[in-house]
Order: sequence, then C-alpha cells, then structure tokens
Amino acid sequence: MYIQAIFAENMRKYRKQVNLTQERLAELCGTDHRYIGQIETGRRCPSLEYVERIASALNIAPYRLFYSDSAGDTAADPRRLQKEKIKAMLNDNFSRICAIIDEEY
Repeated sequence: MYIQAIFAENMRKYRKQVNLTQERLAELCGTDHRYIGQIETGRRCPSLEYVERIASALNIAPYRLFYSDSAGDTAADPRRLQKEKIKAMLNDNFSRICAIIDEEY
C-alpha cells in the first residue's frame, strides 16, 4: 500500500474514532472541509505542517497517520512488528524530548 493511501485511511479511521466530521476537523486544523476530503480520498497530500495539525486535532502522535498495521505484513514477519513497535516508541520519546527542549529554551 502506498504511503498516501495509508495516511488517508488512517486519517479517516482516527477522525471517525473521535467522532469528528470532516467539517469539524477542518475547523480544528484551520482549513476548509474540502481540503480534508481531498486528503482522505488521496487527491491531495498535506504538508508536514498540516500533518502536525491533523495529528494534534485527532490527539495522536503524527507517526500514527503513517503507520500501517495490516495483518498481512506483520503475520509474515513477526520481527517486523517488533521493529515497528520499537520505532514507534523511539518516535514518541523523541517527540517528548523535543517538547521538553522547546519548553526549556
């Protein structure tokens, strides 16, 4: 699956999990609902700034929007799943460290 399709699928999934409409997500991100719809259908790719806004509005870490946890991929190679979990933990810790540094300086 292509990264853009994974992103679109995850964005839609997380948006629905928190019961947000495309319109409300757009408001939270400071954009138009049509742009959100275009991202979810794969017609547009958001900038990194919008990836961050979307993740913040969905109350998730940005990497979650790119993370594919399809059963087919992980069942074939259990070590890949472990590797992905470690990457995710490192990414979370890196984000926390950056936030602390930003607060201190």
